[in-house]
Amino acid sequence: MPRHQRPATKALVACAVGLPVAALLTGCGGGLSGDSIAKVGDTDITKTQYEQSLKFQEMRASQQVTGNKLFASATPQLISFKAPYTECQTKLKATVPKEQQAQVTPAQIKQYCEGIPEQAKSLAVQQLISTKVLDEEAKEAKINVTDAEINKQLDAVYTQEIGGKANLAKFTKLTGLNGDVFKDLVRQGLELQKLTAKATKDAGKVTEKDVQDYYNKNKKQYAQPESRNLHVVLTKTEAEAKKARAELDGGATFASVAKKYSIDQVTKNADGKLANVVKGQQEKALETAAFSTAATELAGPVKTETGWYVLRVDKITPAKTIPYAQVKAVLKQQLEQTKPQEAAQKWEEGVLKKWKEKTECRDGYNTVAFCKNQEKPKTTTAAGAAQTQQPESGQ
Repeated sequence: MPRHQRPATKALVACAVGLPVAALLTGCGGGLSGDSIAKVGDTDITKTQYEQSLKFQEMRASQQVTGNKLFASATPQLISFKAPYTECQTKLKATVPKEQQAQVTPAQIKQYCEGIPEQAKSLAVQQLISTKVLDEEAKEAKINVTDAEINKQLDAVYTQEIGGKANLAKFTKLTGLNGDVFKDLVRQGLELQKLTAKATKDAGKVTEKDVQDYYNKNKKQYAQPESRNLHVVLTKTEAEAKKARAELDGGATFASVAKKYSIDQVTKNADGKLANVVKGQQEKALETAAFSTAATELAGPVKTETGWYVLRVDKITPAKTIPYAQVKAVLKQQLEQTKPQEAAQKWEEGVLKKWKEKTECRDGYNTVAFCKNQEKPKTTTAAGAAQTQQPESGQ
């Protein structure tokens, strides 16, 4: 199924388009005005802005449902995402490759389409709030995004969103929005990129102490349990196991005895060898015998659920912990990658906490993480299906 834009798992991911913010109204005191769907700090987000943002999200959904072929038409039309979702289901089914159609049920397609309206609504609200938050955070951090930086990325965004700048006129006619939405999309992405870079500037500097502390804290990960190399013969009956044991006691090789008596093809083909046995991997009775027998000694017959074993312990490798010196280079490289990610997550969580306290959303629009009165979507099941049950399209 096409990968419809999902609600951001992180509040600041630039998944939504930055609609122009010049028209944002300044609130007068606490509470929401009659024309507001949310208030971020002292700034109201109006219903008009919401409707524009929703129109864009519906365009994105239409793009995905048609397999990015919406603007291939001379007169593109938004898909209707209203019950019974017939148009959505028909268009969506057409994008599933023939070889995958047997794996995609009509119920999955319908459930995906049913989840789109609530998902688009949440994305529209998320977009508008995150636009304001990113602008305020960039201003506070004295971060500036230039027109040159924006223009450098615009063509790629046009291609990604509407199939190229040549489709801008079609987009405007379809949605009533102009090219500013794409400039704002790029600006938001650059703001987020610069803010994240600033927040993680020193996180990639990993000291010897950092590596040593991580090793000590996670030492269990580098522990290797005792292991044993065996030779085994598995038979159906105790009588056959006794015959196998007698031949081995008489000097016959495990290779010849396994070939003659063993019912286990894997070890039989390996001349009876069963290497690197650790506790918890084999049948309990076999494991007990293997770890209670001295090296080079024979044991058995041993009764197990699959038959009777005769075995010999060839080699015992004691349990050990991989020394710090052997893993510190790999750990340092690992921490150089993960510490910036952790710092970015910590920064984002801080921004979310900060602005959640300053953001009030009207009931019915309060399904996003920034709303201090956040409420889960009423169509959780359908929305969840839209996020997880996505048959692949032939894009």
